Amino acid sequence: REAVVSTQSTGSSDEEETPALPPGDAPDSDAQPKKGPKPGVVYLSRVPPYMKPKKMRNIMSQYGEIGRIFLQPEDADVRKRRKMTGGSGKKKFTEGWIEFKRKKIAKAVVASLNGNIIGGKKGSYYHDDIWSMKYLPRFKWANLTEKLAYDSAVRKKKLQQELTQVKKETNFYLEQVDKKKMISAIKRKREEKGVAGEAAGNVAEPSAKQRQLAVSNKGKALPNSILSNVFTQ
Repeated sequence: REAVVSTQSTGSSDEEETPALPPGDAPDSDAQPKKGPKPGVVYLSRVPPYMKPKKMRNIMSQYGEIGRIFLQPEDADVRKRRKMTGGSGKKKFTEGWIEFKRKKIAKAVVASLNGNIIGGKKGSYYHDDIWSMKYLPRFKWANLTEKLAYDSAVRKKKLQQELTQVKKETNFYLEQVDKKKMISAIKRKREEKGVAGEAAGNVAEPSAKQRQLAVSNKGKALPNSILSNVFTQ
């Protein structure tokens, strides 16, 4: 009796502070919260032509609950060249990742669909196309974010290298053009000087011949016919 009174006076009893719990709800310090099902990621090495993420989600949702989907768009330059050569200008995707809420479902989807035709209604655009997919064990969506960031950095570096190479080639070409122009100018000047020298030689040549003839005639005797004509007169 004294113990009960002492406990009530101090207010430290767990029986008075903690409300009564219904059966089965008693706290267990060793129990851990239940974890949900682990997701699984499926990799598509090839996306059917012109299939968009919405269409992909509609198809894959038939097999299980879908989390996130990412389809890698094709390079803009590739699309531009295809359009310029008369091809379709629609947006295409090169590869993709699909996250299923349960990895068990993801494995089952790959086992049943990989290498098989898409099917569906006959005459549909994707009916005869083939699935090409693979299950990625121990792959998390964060890995995809890192991969995309890495690929973006690689593409950026490659583009910078290509631009640097193009710049070098352009500068080399311009240097060669300037060099060729300089050589052509020097050659043209030499040709002009040569033509001028030939023209001067051609003008002076008759007078030189005349002088030579005059000199050559000084040492010769006049013909007899000319002398006879002079004396007869």
